Amino acid sequence: MTALEVKPTTHTTNTSANTRSQTAQLARLERSRKVRANALLVLVTMIWGSTFLIARHTLALTGPFTFLTMRFGIGAVALAAIFHKRLVRLSSAEIFMGSIIGIVLFATYALQTTGLQYISSSKAGFITGLYVPLVAILAVPILRQKPTTGSLLGVAFSLVGVLLISLNKSLQFTFGMGELLVLGCAFAAALHVVFVSKFTPRVDAINLAFVQIVFTALLSGIAMFIAREPFAMPPLPVWGSALYMGVAATAFALAVMNRVQQFISSTQATLIYALELVWVGLLGYLVGEQLSIFGWIGCASILLGMVASELHVPRLFRRG
Repeated sequence: MTALEVKPTTHTTNTSANTRSQTAQLARLERSRKVRANALLVLVTMIWGSTFLIARHTLALTGPFTFLTMRFGIGAVALAAIFHKRLVRLSSAEIFMGSIIGIVLFATYALQTTGLQYISSSKAGFITGLYVPLVAILAVPILRQKPTTGSLLGVAFSLVGVLLISLNKSLQFTFGMGELLVLGCAFAAALHVVFVSKFTPRVDAINLAFVQIVFTALLSGIAMFIAREPFAMPPLPVWGSALYMGVAATAFALAVMNRVQQFISSTQATLIYALELVWVGLLGYLVGEQLSIFGWIGCASILLGMVASELHVPRLFRRG
């Protein structure tokens, strides 16, 4: 073999080694980035889980629509401060679509906040969690997406969970005003997710989110006057709650979601979001809120339903 024949072989070997080294390095960077992304999403679920308890205690000091006006007003200011460069390019299409979604977003929080005046934060949190499997149902007529077997299984688990949570220790079925309001919140939340999936690909996602938050703040202010809530300066604890929920649970959470979901799939993100229920139940337990054995089984059933709704379940009766 001549020298001219050896050199290409040596060059090819070095190139292959360099390629493998670069691939391994990229794989390590990707794993590290996913770990950081998952950690941020877990933090977001902790924030969301704490909002149920905070909102329930805050509502003893002020009206629900007054609090929503404060929370989303602060959230809009915070989001504008973070993404002010993008908001300069706000288009009429983003304003139109964001206003439509904002109506649904307002309904979500108005029903949830009002419902928290009647039931515990733990119960409200788990019933609200029904939005995950409900998304699969609403996606059929709106997005023309057929539900998977996992989605249907998730709906079944979640519905059973709601029924079990509504049973008290005497085996009596209790489904009052609070449960009805929060169930309506779950439906509105699912509709919100579907509308976002429908409109976001057409416009800037951050601008669309900003319009939603602003519109929700405006509708909350109008509802405050319609409900004849007293117009008075809220006490300091209310401002503290609104600041935390407006900045952390609205502006920060939205920024993290939009950033992180560029690196992980929506399925992975949704499975992490299900941890919100764990924090709701844990924080409620720590402050003395109690669920019956049926409630805890129902909570587990809803959590299982959320997980199942995002999994690809094989057909059980398929042969071969």
